[in-house]
Amino acid sequence: MRLCSLLMLTLFITTSCKNPGPSAEDQRMAQLEPVQTEAVDGYERAYFASGCFWCVEAVFESVKGVKEAVSGYSGGTQSNPTYKQVSYGQTNHAEAVEVFYDPKVVSFRNLVLVFFWLTRSNDPKPPGP
Repeated sequence: MRLCSLLMLTLFITTSCKNPGPSAEDQRMAQLEPVQTEAVDGYERAYFASGCFWCVEAVFESVKGVKEAVSGYSGGTQSNPTYKQVSYGQTNHAEAVEVFYDPKVVSFRNLVLVFFWLTRSNDPKPPGP
């Protein structure tokens, strides 16, 4: 038992102390210009930040009246952050989604309700479309 505990402690220490620096790919990506989205005639924009933009993007794209949802980052301290840097908490960015929607079909209020439904923390049932 004592040997097992010692092995677990050693494993924890050696894996938790790893702090990888930026890779060559991260540095290359940091040199790219940020993506600027074009305004879409007749559509308005809304921004939502959550723990994971992939899931949020997919759900918003399934909402009637949403033309497109674009994943990106909001806030933060670094220009052109990489997914890895944001995921490791190195930039203070939040994963966010820019939603283009037709206000004649879906209201901003309903989009906010979808967002709160996605991010609810007191419901034991996982969210989904």
